[in-house]
Amino acid sequence: MTEGSKVNILLVDDRPENLLVLSATLASLGENLIEAKSGQEALKYLLEFDFAVILLDVMMPEMDGFEAAKLIREREKSRHTPIIFVTAMLRDDADAFKGYSVGAVDYIMKPFQPEILRSKVSVFVELFKKKEEVRRQAEVIRLIEQREFTAKLSEAERLTELERQAVKAEKNAMNALVQHAPMGIARLNDRHIVTDMNSQFAEQFGLLAENVVGKKFFDTVSWLPDTLFEAVAERKPIQITEQKMLVVDLHGDQKERHCDVATWPVSGLSETTMGTIILAHDVTERVQLDTQRKDFVATLAHDLQTPVIASDRALSLILNKLQESASPDAINLLSMLKKNNENLLHMIESLLDLYHYEAGAQALYFDDVDLKLLASACIDELLPLAQEQGLQIQSHLPDGLAHVSADRTAIRRVILNLLDNAIKFTPSGGLIEVSGEREENGIVLRVKDNGVGIPLADRSHLFERYWHGTTRKTFKNSNGLGLFLCKQIMDSHHGRIECHSDVGKMTVFSITLPIENAAMVTREASAQKTQTLSGSEK
Repeated sequence: MTEGSKVNILLVDDRPENLLVLSATLASLGENLIEAKSGQEALKYLLEFDFAVILLDVMMPEMDGFEAAKLIREREKSRHTPIIFVTAMLRDDADAFKGYSVGAVDYIMKPFQPEILRSKVSVFVELFKKKEEVRRQAEVIRLIEQREFTAKLSEAERLTELERQAVKAEKNAMNALVQHAPMGIARLNDRHIVTDMNSQFAEQFGLLAENVVGKKFFDTVSWLPDTLFEAVAERKPIQITEQKMLVVDLHGDQKERHCDVATWPVSGLSETTMGTIILAHDVTERVQLDTQRKDFVATLAHDLQTPVIASDRALSLILNKLQESASPDAINLLSMLKKNNENLLHMIESLLDLYHYEAGAQALYFDDVDLKLLASACIDELLPLAQEQGLQIQSHLPDGLAHVSADRTAIRRVILNLLDNAIKFTPSGGLIEVSGEREENGIVLRVKDNGVGIPLADRSHLFERYWHGTTRKTFKNSNGLGLFLCKQIMDSHHGRIECHSDVGKMTVFSITLPIENAAMVTREASAQKTQTLSGSEK
Protein backbone atom coordinates (compact mmCIF):
# COMPACT_ATOMS: atom_id res chain seq x y z
CA MET A 1 0.00 0.00 0.00
CA THR A 2 1.36 3.37 -1.03
CA GLU A 3 0.66 6.77 0.47
CA GLY A 4 -2.80 8.08 -0.71
CA SER A 5 -4.04 4.68 -1.94
CA LYS A 6 -7.45 3.30 -0.92
CA VAL A 7 -7.95 0.68 1.75
CA ASN A 8 -10.27 -2.32 1.51
CA ILE A 9 -13.44 -2.70 3.56
CA LEU A 10 -15.22 -6.08 3.50
CA LEU A 11 -19.02 -6.09 3.68
CA VAL A 12 -20.56 -9.53 4.44
CA ASP A 13 -24.33 -10.13 4.32
CA ASP A 14 -26.48 -12.76 2.65
CA ARG A 15 -29.12 -10.19 1.67
CA PRO A 16 -28.29 -7.91 -1.33
CA GLU A 17 -30.43 -5.05 -0.04
CA ASN A 18 -28.39 -4.94 3.17
CA LEU A 19 -25.17 -4.88 1.16
CA LEU A 20 -26.58 -2.03 -0.93
CA VAL A 21 -27.39 -0.02 2.20
CA LEU A 22 -23.91 -0.62 3.66
CA SER A 23 -22.22 0.37 0.40
CA ALA A 24 -24.29 3.53 0.06
CA THR A 25 -23.59 4.50 3.65
CA LEU A 26 -19.83 4.02 3.37
CA ALA A 27 -19.33 5.27 -0.18
CA SER A 28 -18.52 8.75 1.04
CA LEU A 29 -15.36 7.39 2.77
CA GLY A 30 -13.82 6.91 -0.68
CA GLU A 31 -12.39 3.48 0.05
CA ASN A 32 -12.66 0.11 -1.74
CA LEU A 33 -15.86 -1.62 -0.67
CA ILE A 34 -15.84 -5.35 -1.35
CA GLU A 35 -19.11 -7.27 -0.93
CA ALA A 36 -19.42 -10.92 0.08
CA LYS A 37 -22.81 -12.72 0.16
CA SER A 38 -21.69 -15.52 2.53
CA GLY A 39 -19.08 -16.44 5.09
CA GLN A 40 -17.38 -18.77 2.58
CA GLU A 41 -17.05 -15.97 0.00
CA ALA A 42 -15.69 -13.65 2.68
CA LEU A 43 -12.98 -16.18 3.55
CA LYS A 44 -11.96 -16.37 -0.11
CA TYR A 45 -11.57 -12.58 -0.26
CA LEU A 46 -9.46 -12.68 2.90
CA LEU A 47 -7.01 -14.96 1.11
CA GLU A 48 -6.54 -12.33 -1.60
CA PHE A 49 -6.84 -8.93 0.13
CA ASP A 50 -5.97 -7.13 3.34
CA PHE A 51 -8.89 -5.31 4.97
CA ALA A 52 -9.02 -2.36 7.32
CA VAL A 53 -12.30 -3.60 8.85
CA ILE A 54 -14.92 -6.31 8.27
CA LEU A 55 -18.66 -5.60 8.62
CA LEU A 56 -20.16 -9.05 9.27
CA ASP A 57 -23.85 -10.01 9.47
CA VAL A 58 -24.60 -12.42 12.31
CA MET A 59 -27.60 -14.26 10.86
CA MET A 60 -26.56 -16.01 7.64
CA PRO A 61 -27.44 -19.45 6.28
CA GLU A 62 -24.91 -22.32 6.21
CA MET A 63 -22.24 -20.29 8.10
CA ASP A 64 -23.40 -17.65 10.53
CA GLY A 65 -21.37 -14.60 11.55
CA PHE A 66 -19.98 -16.20 14.72
CA GLU A 67 -18.60 -19.20 12.84
CA ALA A 68 -17.17 -16.99 10.08
CA ALA A 69 -15.51 -14.72 12.67
CA LYS A 70 -13.96 -17.70 14.36
CA LEU A 71 -12.47 -18.93 11.06
CA ILE A 72 -11.27 -15.43 10.24
CA ARG A 73 -9.40 -15.27 13.54
CA GLU A 74 -7.81 -18.67 12.96
CA ARG A 75 -6.05 -17.44 9.82
CA GLU A 76 -2.71 -15.72 10.45
CA LYS A 77 -3.28 -13.05 7.83
CA SER A 78 -6.62 -11.87 9.28
CA ARG A 79 -6.07 -12.65 12.94
CA HIS A 80 -5.98 -8.99 13.95
CA THR A 81 -8.40 -7.54 11.39
CA PRO A 82 -11.23 -5.63 13.24
CA ILE A 83 -14.70 -7.27 12.94
CA ILE A 84 -17.94 -5.30 13.51
CA PHE A 85 -21.09 -7.42 13.78
CA VAL A 86 -24.09 -5.84 12.02
CA THR A 87 -27.30 -7.49 13.21
CA ALA A 88 -30.99 -6.88 13.71
CA MET A 89 -31.29 -9.60 16.34
CA LEU A 90 -29.24 -9.69 19.58
CA ARG A 91 -31.17 -11.88 21.91
CA ASP A 92 -29.26 -11.39 25.16
CA ASP A 93 -25.89 -10.72 26.74
CA ALA A 94 -24.86 -14.28 25.99
CA ASP A 95 -25.00 -13.57 22.26
CA ALA A 96 -22.96 -10.41 22.79
CA PHE A 97 -20.39 -12.29 24.81
CA LYS A 98 -20.21 -14.98 22.14
CA GLY A 99 -19.51 -12.34 19.53
CA TYR A 100 -16.75 -10.75 21.52
CA SER A 101 -15.25 -14.16 22.30
CA VAL A 102 -14.82 -15.00 18.61
CA GLY A 103 -13.08 -11.71 17.90
CA ALA A 104 -15.64 -8.98 17.38
CA VAL A 105 -14.63 -5.45 18.34
CA ASP A 106 -18.09 -3.91 18.19
CA TYR A 107 -21.83 -4.44 17.46
CA ILE A 108 -24.08 -2.24 15.29
CA MET A 109 -27.78 -2.85 15.50
CA LYS A 110 -30.05 -2.62 12.48
CA PRO A 111 -31.43 -0.26 11.57
CA PHE A 112 -28.32 1.84 12.18
CA GLN A 113 -27.54 5.50 12.01
CA PRO A 114 -25.36 6.10 8.89
CA GLU A 115 -23.22 8.70 10.65
CA ILE A 116 -22.46 6.32 13.52
CA LEU A 117 -21.54 3.53 11.11
CA ARG A 118 -19.31 5.81 9.02
CA SER A 119 -17.71 7.19 12.18
CA LYS A 120 -16.88 3.77 13.57
CA VAL A 121 -15.66 2.42 10.25
CA SER A 122 -13.56 5.54 9.57
CA VAL A 123 -11.78 5.05 12.89
CA PHE A 124 -10.61 1.59 11.83
CA VAL A 125 -9.78 2.86 8.35
CA GLU A 126 -7.57 5.56 9.82
CA LEU A 127 -5.96 3.07 12.22
CA PHE A 128 -5.28 0.75 9.29
CA LYS A 129 -3.79 3.59 7.27
CA LYS A 130 -1.61 4.65 10.19
CA LYS A 131 -0.51 1.08 10.75
CA GLU A 132 0.23 0.66 7.05
CA GLU A 133 2.14 3.95 7.07
CA VAL A 134 4.17 2.82 10.05
CA ARG A 135 4.73 -0.54 8.35
CA ARG A 136 5.67 1.21 5.11
CA GLN A 137 8.09 3.52 6.91
CA ALA A 138 9.51 0.59 8.83
CA GLU A 139 9.97 -1.25 5.54
CA VAL A 140 11.70 1.79 4.06
CA ILE A 141 13.95 2.01 7.12
CA ARG A 142 14.58 -1.72 6.91
CA LEU A 143 15.49 -1.44 3.23
CA ILE A 144 17.79 1.51 3.95
CA GLU A 145 19.41 -0.32 6.84
CA GLN A 146 19.67 -3.45 4.71
CA ARG A 147 21.35 -1.48 1.93
CA GLU A 148 23.70 0.15 4.44
CA PHE A 149 24.40 -3.21 6.06
CA THR A 150 24.95 -4.78 2.66
CA ALA A 151 27.28 -1.94 1.70
CA LYS A 152 29.17 -2.23 4.99
CA LEU A 153 29.29 -6.00 4.66
CA SER A 154 30.62 -5.69 1.12
CA GLU A 155 33.22 -3.17 2.27
CA ALA A 156 34.16 -5.39 5.21
CA GLU A 157 34.45 -8.37 2.88
CA ARG A 158 36.55 -6.27 0.49
CA LEU A 159 38.86 -5.14 3.31
CA THR A 160 39.00 -8.68 4.69
CA GLU A 161 39.98 -9.98 1.28
CA LEU A 162 42.62 -7.27 0.93
CA GLU A 163 43.93 -8.16 4.39
CA ARG A 164 43.89 -11.85 3.50
CA GLN A 165 45.80 -11.13 0.31
CA ALA A 166 48.26 -8.95 2.25
CA VAL A 167 48.73 -11.66 4.87
CA LYS A 168 49.17 -14.24 2.12
CA ALA A 169 51.69 -12.01 0.34
CA GLU A 170 53.51 -11.38 3.63
CA LYS A 171 53.56 -15.10 4.35
CA ASN A 172 54.86 -15.83 0.85
CA ALA A 173 57.52 -13.15 1.29
CA MET A 174 58.55 -14.57 4.67
CA ASN A 175 58.64 -18.11 3.26
CA ALA A 176 60.75 -16.89 0.35
CA LEU A 177 63.03 -15.05 2.78
CA VAL A 178 63.40 -18.15 4.94
CA GLN A 179 64.01 -20.46 2.00
CA HIS A 180 66.48 -18.20 0.19
CA ALA A 181 68.24 -16.61 3.16
CA PRO A 182 72.06 -17.01 3.07
CA MET A 183 71.92 -18.74 6.45
CA GLY A 184 70.21 -21.72 8.00
CA ILE A 185 66.79 -21.12 9.57
CA ALA A 186 64.70 -23.63 11.50
CA ARG A 187 61.43 -23.11 13.34
CA LEU A 188 60.18 -25.27 16.20
CA ASN A 189 56.78 -25.31 17.86
CA ASP A 190 56.16 -25.25 21.61
CA ARG A 191 56.85 -29.00 21.79
CA HIS A 192 60.19 -28.62 19.95
CA ILE A 193 58.77 -30.23 16.82
CA VAL A 194 60.41 -28.92 13.63
CA THR A 195 57.72 -27.04 11.68
CA ASP A 196 59.95 -25.52 9.00
CA MET A 197 63.55 -25.71 7.87
CA ASN A 198 65.23 -24.13 4.88
CA SER A 199 67.70 -25.86 2.60
CA GLN A 200 70.65 -23.89 4.03
CA PHE A 201 70.04 -25.28 7.52
CA ALA A 202 69.55 -28.81 6.23
CA GLU A 203 72.65 -28.63 4.01
CA GLN A 204 75.08 -27.28 6.58
CA PHE A 205 74.02 -29.89 9.14
CA GLY A 206 73.82 -32.82 6.72
CA LEU A 207 70.02 -33.25 7.00
CA LEU A 208 67.12 -33.83 4.64
CA ALA A 209 64.35 -31.35 5.40
CA GLU A 210 61.62 -33.87 4.48
CA ASN A 211 63.07 -36.31 7.01
CA VAL A 212 63.21 -33.71 9.79
CA VAL A 213 60.06 -31.58 9.51
CA GLY A 214 57.40 -32.97 11.84
CA LYS A 215 59.92 -34.67 14.13
CA LYS A 216 61.39 -33.68 17.48
CA PHE A 217 64.39 -31.43 16.95
CA PHE A 218 66.56 -33.19 19.55
CA ASP A 219 66.04 -36.55 17.84
CA THR A 220 67.35 -35.23 14.52
CA VAL A 221 70.38 -33.30 15.84
CA SER A 222 71.46 -35.37 18.84
CA TRP A 223 75.03 -34.09 18.37
CA LEU A 224 74.01 -30.54 19.32
CA PRO A 225 76.53 -28.93 21.76
CA ASP A 226 75.37 -28.78 25.37
CA THR A 227 75.11 -24.97 25.44
CA LEU A 228 72.79 -24.90 22.45
CA PHE A 229 70.90 -28.01 23.55
CA GLU A 230 70.11 -26.42 26.91
CA ALA A 231 69.16 -23.05 25.35
CA VAL A 232 66.68 -24.67 22.95
CA ALA A 233 65.31 -27.06 25.60
CA GLU A 234 64.80 -24.26 28.12
CA ARG A 235 63.64 -21.74 25.48
CA LYS A 236 66.36 -19.25 26.36
CA PRO A 237 67.87 -16.76 23.90
CA ILE A 238 71.52 -17.35 23.13
CA GLN A 239 74.04 -16.15 20.58
CA ILE A 240 77.33 -17.96 19.99
CA THR A 241 80.10 -17.08 17.57
CA GLU A 242 82.14 -19.73 15.79
CA GLN A 243 80.58 -22.61 17.71
CA LYS A 244 82.49 -25.80 16.99
CA MET A 245 80.25 -28.76 16.13
CA LEU A 246 80.90 -32.36 15.18
CA VAL A 247 78.09 -32.88 12.67
CA VAL A 248 76.98 -36.38 11.65
CA ASP A 249 75.86 -36.29 7.99
CA LEU A 250 73.41 -38.50 6.10
CA HIS A 251 76.08 -41.15 5.57
CA GLY A 252 76.95 -41.34 9.25
CA ASP A 253 80.27 -39.54 8.73
CA GLN A 254 81.37 -37.04 11.36
CA LYS A 255 82.52 -33.63 10.14
CA GLU A 256 83.83 -30.65 12.07
CA ARG A 257 81.98 -27.42 11.41
CA HIS A 258 82.04 -23.94 12.91
CA CYS A 259 78.82 -21.92 13.01
CA ASP A 260 77.56 -18.60 14.25
CA VAL A 261 74.36 -19.65 16.00
CA ALA A 262 71.47 -17.70 17.52
CA THR A 263 68.30 -19.07 19.07
CA TRP A 264 65.40 -17.33 20.77
CA PRO A 265 61.83 -18.16 21.85
CA VAL A 266 58.78 -16.75 20.04
CA SER A 267 55.85 -15.59 22.19
CA GLY A 268 52.18 -15.27 21.30
CA LEU A 269 49.69 -12.56 22.26
CA SER A 270 49.25 -14.07 25.72
CA GLU A 271 53.03 -14.04 26.30
CA THR A 272 53.10 -17.83 26.17
CA THR A 273 55.92 -19.42 24.21
CA MET A 274 54.77 -20.55 20.79
CA GLY A 275 58.06 -22.00 19.66
CA THR A 276 61.72 -21.35 18.93
CA ILE A 277 63.68 -19.85 16.03
CA ILE A 278 67.21 -21.10 15.30
CA LEU A 279 69.60 -19.28 12.99
CA ALA A 280 72.86 -20.90 11.96
CA HIS A 281 75.52 -19.53 9.63
CA ASP A 282 78.28 -21.89 8.57
CA VAL A 283 81.60 -20.07 9.07
CA THR A 284 83.83 -23.12 8.76
CA GLU A 285 85.64 -21.65 5.76
CA ARG A 286 86.12 -18.34 7.56
CA VAL A 287 87.55 -20.08 10.63
CA GLN A 288 89.86 -22.18 8.48
CA LEU A 289 91.08 -19.11 6.59
CA ASP A 290 91.61 -17.26 9.86
CA THR A 291 93.54 -20.20 11.27
CA GLN A 292 95.64 -20.37 8.12
CA ARG A 293 96.30 -16.64 8.36
CA LYS A 294 97.34 -16.92 11.97
CA ASP A 295 99.53 -19.92 11.18
CA PHE A 296 101.12 -17.98 8.33
CA VAL A 297 101.79 -14.94 10.53
CA ALA A 298 103.16 -17.12 13.31
CA THR A 299 105.37 -19.07 10.92
CA LEU A 300 106.57 -15.88 9.28
CA ALA A 301 107.26 -14.24 12.64
CA HIS A 302 109.05 -17.36 13.87
CA ASP A 303 111.19 -17.53 10.73
CA LEU A 304 111.99 -13.81 10.97
CA GLN A 305 112.89 -14.02 14.65
CA THR A 306 116.17 -15.91 14.14
CA PRO A 307 117.80 -13.50 11.63
CA VAL A 308 116.60 -10.46 13.61
CA ILE A 309 118.13 -11.87 16.82
CA ALA A 310 121.32 -12.55 14.89
CA SER A 311 121.29 -8.98 13.55
CA ASP A 312 120.79 -7.64 17.08
CA ARG A 313 123.80 -9.58 18.36
CA ALA A 314 125.90 -8.54 15.39
CA LEU A 315 125.03 -4.87 15.91
CA SER A 316 125.90 -5.18 19.62
CA LEU A 317 129.32 -6.66 18.76
CA ILE A 318 130.00 -3.95 16.18
CA LEU A 319 129.08 -1.19 18.64
CA ASN A 320 131.31 -2.69 21.31
CA LYS A 321 134.31 -2.96 18.93
CA LEU A 322 133.87 0.48 17.35
CA GLN A 323 132.93 2.32 20.54
CA GLU A 324 136.30 4.04 20.79
CA SER A 325 137.51 4.08 17.19
CA ALA A 326 134.42 5.08 15.20
CA SER A 327 133.18 8.63 14.79
CA PRO A 328 130.22 9.85 16.90
CA ASP A 329 128.04 9.99 13.77
CA ALA A 330 128.80 6.36 12.96
CA ILE A 331 128.10 5.34 16.56
CA ASN A 332 124.75 7.21 16.48
CA LEU A 333 123.83 5.58 13.19
CA LEU A 334 124.65 2.10 14.51
CA SER A 335 122.74 2.82 17.73
CA MET A 336 119.71 3.88 15.71
CA LEU A 337 119.95 0.70 13.65
CA LYS A 338 120.18 -1.40 16.81
CA LYS A 339 117.17 0.41 18.32
CA ASN A 340 115.08 -0.16 15.20
CA ASN A 341 116.18 -3.79 15.17
CA GLU A 342 115.09 -4.12 18.82
CA ASN A 343 111.69 -2.63 17.95
CA LEU A 344 111.35 -5.10 15.09
CA LEU A 345 112.28 -7.97 17.41
CA HIS A 346 109.74 -6.76 19.97
CA MET A 347 107.04 -6.66 17.30
CA ILE A 348 107.89 -10.19 16.16
CA GLU A 349 107.81 -11.45 19.74
CA SER A 350 104.40 -9.78 20.27
CA LEU A 351 102.99 -11.42 17.16
CA LEU A 352 104.24 -14.82 18.32
CA ASP A 353 102.82 -14.27 21.80
CA LEU A 354 99.53 -13.15 20.29
CA TYR A 355 99.30 -16.31 18.24
CA HIS A 356 100.19 -18.51 21.19
CA TYR A 357 97.65 -16.93 23.52
CA GLU A 358 94.84 -17.03 20.96
CA ALA A 359 95.59 -20.67 20.21
CA GLY A 360 95.75 -21.49 23.93
CA ALA A 361 99.27 -22.80 23.49
CA GLN A 362 101.33 -20.22 25.36
CA ALA A 363 103.54 -22.03 27.85
CA LEU A 364 103.25 -20.40 31.27
CA TYR A 365 105.61 -21.24 34.16
CA PHE A 366 103.98 -20.45 37.47
CA ASP A 367 105.90 -19.91 40.66
CA ASP A 368 105.65 -17.81 43.82
CA VAL A 369 105.88 -14.14 42.78
CA ASP A 370 106.43 -11.19 45.12
CA LEU A 371 104.44 -8.47 43.33
CA LYS A 372 106.13 -5.64 45.26
CA LEU A 373 109.62 -6.78 44.22
CA LEU A 374 108.49 -7.40 40.63
CA ALA A 375 106.78 -4.01 40.33
CA SER A 376 109.73 -2.22 41.91
CA ALA A 377 112.09 -3.86 39.39
CA CYS A 378 109.87 -2.71 36.52
CA ILE A 379 109.85 0.85 37.92
CA ASP A 380 113.66 0.85 38.15
CA GLU A 381 113.90 -0.39 34.57
CA LEU A 382 111.76 2.42 33.12
CA LEU A 383 112.74 5.19 35.52
CA PRO A 384 115.51 6.55 33.22
CA LEU A 385 112.98 6.82 30.36
CA ALA A 386 110.51 8.63 32.62
CA GLN A 387 113.19 11.05 33.85
CA GLU A 388 114.23 11.68 30.26
CA GLN A 389 110.62 12.78 29.62
CA GLY A 390 110.59 14.98 32.72
CA LEU A 391 108.30 12.66 34.70
CA GLN A 392 108.29 11.33 38.24
CA ILE A 393 107.42 7.77 39.27
CA GLN A 394 106.33 7.21 42.86
CA SER A 395 105.85 3.80 44.46
CA HIS A 396 103.17 3.21 47.12
CA LEU A 397 103.59 -0.53 47.48
CA PRO A 398 103.07 -1.67 51.11
CA ASP A 399 105.34 -4.13 52.86
CA GLY A 400 103.89 -7.59 53.31
CA LEU A 401 101.90 -7.49 50.06
CA ALA A 402 100.77 -11.10 49.56
CA HIS A 403 102.55 -13.26 47.02
CA VAL A 404 100.69 -14.74 44.06
CA SER A 405 101.17 -17.81 41.90
CA ALA A 406 101.94 -16.43 38.44
CA ASP A 407 104.20 -16.55 35.43
CA ARG A 408 106.82 -13.98 36.41
CA THR A 409 107.81 -13.07 32.85
CA ALA A 410 104.22 -12.63 31.69
CA ILE A 411 103.19 -10.43 34.66
CA ARG A 412 106.41 -8.41 34.28
CA ARG A 413 105.40 -7.76 30.69
CA VAL A 414 101.98 -6.48 31.81
CA ILE A 415 103.45 -4.09 34.40
CA LEU A 416 106.08 -2.79 31.94
CA ASN A 417 103.41 -2.20 29.30
CA LEU A 418 101.21 -0.22 31.70
CA LEU A 419 104.17 1.87 32.87
CA ASP A 420 105.32 2.45 29.30
CA ASN A 421 101.84 3.65 28.27
CA ALA A 422 101.70 5.98 31.26
CA ILE A 423 105.04 7.50 30.23
CA LYS A 424 103.81 7.92 26.64
CA PHE A 425 100.67 9.80 27.56
CA THR A 426 101.83 11.95 30.49
CA PRO A 427 103.15 15.42 29.63
CA SER A 428 106.48 16.63 30.97
CA GLY A 429 106.29 17.47 34.64
CA GLY A 430 103.63 14.84 35.27
CA LEU A 431 103.45 12.17 37.95
CA ILE A 432 103.03 8.40 37.68
CA GLU A 433 102.02 6.47 40.80
CA VAL A 434 102.23 2.72 41.35
CA SER A 435 100.22 1.29 44.24
CA GLY A 436 99.01 -2.08 45.45
CA GLU A 437 96.69 -3.59 48.01
CA ARG A 438 95.00 -6.81 48.94
CA GLU A 439 91.31 -7.23 48.25
CA GLU A 440 88.94 -10.02 49.22
CA ASN A 441 90.02 -12.51 46.56
CA GLY A 442 93.23 -11.15 45.16
CA ILE A 443 96.01 -8.61 44.89
CA VAL A 444 95.35 -5.35 43.01
CA LEU A 445 98.17 -3.42 41.38
CA ARG A 446 97.43 0.08 40.01
CA VAL A 447 99.33 2.38 37.66
CA LYS A 448 97.97 5.93 37.76
CA ASP A 449 99.06 8.93 35.71
CA ASN A 450 97.87 12.55 35.43
CA GLY A 451 98.16 12.58 31.65
CA VAL A 452 95.77 13.22 28.77
CA GLY A 453 93.19 10.61 29.78
CA ILE A 454 91.15 8.30 27.57
CA PRO A 455 87.86 9.40 25.93
CA LEU A 456 84.80 7.40 26.95
CA ALA A 457 84.21 6.25 23.37
CA ASP A 458 87.70 4.68 23.30
CA ARG A 459 87.55 2.76 26.57
CA SER A 460 85.46 -0.12 25.26
CA HIS A 461 88.11 -0.72 22.55
CA LEU A 462 91.21 -0.54 24.74
CA PHE A 463 91.82 -4.28 24.84
CA GLU A 464 91.05 -4.99 21.19
CA ARG A 465 93.73 -6.31 18.89
CA TYR A 466 95.52 -3.75 16.67
CA TRP A 467 93.48 -0.88 18.09
CA HIS A 468 95.45 2.39 18.35
CA GLY A 469 92.83 4.77 19.70
CA THR A 470 91.98 8.30 18.66
CA THR A 471 94.50 10.04 20.91
CA ARG A 472 97.75 10.89 19.15
CA LYS A 473 100.81 9.14 20.57
CA THR A 474 103.61 11.68 20.69
CA PHE A 475 106.53 9.66 22.06
CA LYS A 476 106.54 6.16 20.55
CA ASN A 477 104.84 4.23 17.81
CA SER A 478 102.55 1.35 18.75
CA ASN A 479 101.64 -1.92 17.05
CA GLY A 480 98.25 -2.04 18.82
CA LEU A 481 99.04 -5.31 20.58
CA GLY A 482 100.23 -4.20 24.00
CA LEU A 483 96.95 -3.95 25.90
CA PHE A 484 95.45 -6.83 23.94
CA LEU A 485 98.30 -9.09 25.09
CA CYS A 486 97.92 -7.77 28.64
CA LYS A 487 94.29 -8.86 28.53
CA GLN A 488 95.28 -12.30 27.21
CA ILE A 489 97.86 -12.70 29.97
CA MET A 490 95.42 -11.69 32.71
CA ASP A 491 92.77 -14.04 31.33
CA SER A 492 95.27 -16.91 31.37
CA HIS A 493 95.90 -16.14 35.05
CA HIS A 494 92.15 -16.01 35.84
CA GLY A 495 92.70 -12.36 36.70
CA ARG A 496 91.39 -9.15 35.22
CA ILE A 497 92.58 -5.82 33.88
CA GLU A 498 90.50 -2.65 34.08
CA CYS A 499 90.74 1.02 33.21
CA HIS A 500 89.25 4.17 34.75
CA SER A 501 89.92 7.58 33.25
CA ASP A 502 88.97 11.24 33.47
CA VAL A 503 89.86 13.02 30.23
CA GLY A 504 92.50 15.70 30.75
CA LYS A 505 93.06 14.70 34.39
CA MET A 506 94.09 11.13 35.01
CA THR A 507 94.04 7.46 33.95
CA VAL A 508 94.25 4.41 36.20
CA PHE A 509 94.96 0.90 34.93
CA SER A 510 94.53 -1.88 37.49
CA ILE A 511 95.34 -5.57 37.35
CA THR A 512 93.95 -8.10 39.80
CA LEU A 513 95.58 -11.48 40.38
CA PRO A 514 93.76 -14.19 42.35
CA ILE A 515 95.13 -15.73 45.53
CA GLU A 516 92.70 -18.44 46.57
CA ASN A 517 92.67 -20.27 43.24
CA ALA A 518 96.41 -19.97 42.69
CA ALA A 519 96.84 -23.73 42.98
CA MET A 520 94.23 -24.28 40.29
CA VAL A 521 95.92 -21.74 38.02
CA THR A 522 99.24 -23.49 38.59
CA ARG A 523 97.81 -26.87 37.63
CA GLU A 524 96.23 -25.48 34.47
CA ALA A 525 99.42 -23.70 33.53
CA SER A 526 101.42 -26.88 34.01
CA ALA A 527 99.12 -28.64 31.60
CA GLN A 528 99.68 -25.87 29.08
CA LYS A 529 103.44 -26.44 29.11
CA THR A 530 103.02 -29.55 27.00
CA GLN A 531 101.04 -27.78 24.30
CA THR A 532 102.84 -26.89 21.07
CA LEU A 533 101.74 -25.31 17.84
CA SER A 534 102.12 -27.16 14.57
CA GLY A 535 105.23 -25.78 12.87
CA SER A 536 105.85 -23.04 15.44
CA GLU A 537 108.88 -24.75 16.97
CA LYS A 538 110.48 -25.88 13.72
